[in-house]
Amino acid sequence: MGSDLREAEPDRYESYLAAAEEASGLPIRRLSLEGPIEELTRTDVAQPALFALSLAITEAARGMNLRPELVAGHSLGEYTAAVSSGALSTDDGMRLVALRGRLMAETQSERPGAMAAVIGLPADQLAELCVQASEAASGSVALANLNSPTQIVVSGEESAVEALMALAQEAGAAKVVRLQVGAAFHSELMKPVQARMAEAMADIAWKDPEVPLVSNASGQAVDTGDGIRNALVEQIASPVRWVDCVRTLVDRGCTTFLELGPGRVLAGLVRQIAAELDTASADSPRALGEFTEGRSSLIRP
Repeated sequence: MGSDLREAEPDRYESYLAAAEEASGLPIRRLSLEGPIEELTRTDVAQPALFALSLAITEAARGMNLRPELVAGHSLGEYTAAVSSGALSTDDGMRLVALRGRLMAETQSERPGAMAAVIGLPADQLAELCVQASEAASGSVALANLNSPTQIVVSGEESAVEALMALAQEAGAAKVVRLQVGAAFHSELMKPVQARMAEAMADIAWKDPEVPLVSNASGQAVDTGDGIRNALVEQIASPVRWVDCVRTLVDRGCTTFLELGPGRVLAGLVRQIAAELDTASADSPRALGEFTEGRSSLIRP
């Protein structure tokens, strides 16, 4: 994880890995750089590790005078967005993310859940199928990630998710895939995590952001510190409304989207939502340099 960034910005990346280790009490640096992947992908390890990498890349972008006019992040990424907006300090953000990962890991072991991606069914139809599956399985399943108009993730108790997968296939979904997770993220099973995180966030000093953050839970822009705190609390047990987030960003005048962090998933989703946008991703200073070529108007000293 983050090998290119480590080679180009060793001090920056190492400092964030050290902060992640201190906040979590886990060997984040060793697992990030050496693995094994089975340990690195544990919820309590993966969240602070990904946060450290995203913060390092975000700092590198600022060092190149790339400054956003609005920010948004998907699920865990909303914490990086909150730091980038100026509403949340890096240290507080790291402590919150380490706690979030630990609490979600505990919930995963105490009350396992499941998630599945459904492609090819509209949200309103899939929501109705979730109701039917919940009743049939005497459990709960609901929409969790509205990633694009045709790609939606559901989350809930395993029996209800299995029932939903069967109903979605019968309804003509193009593809139904069980995700390799052991917890029902962004569902009502995360309510205990939400309550504990709300307590932790209440003890933090939040600032009004320098730039608005578009909330996962509402899909709307938030421009106060208290509003961003509430958005981060709400998203834990609520669907990620990524389609609404992107549409709000477009409505606010955004035409260029830059995904900062490992992978290119969000850039791909943005293209599915609005193909006409200038969309890119960057996971290293080299990739940031490639992004800035021909986009000098985005550089703001």
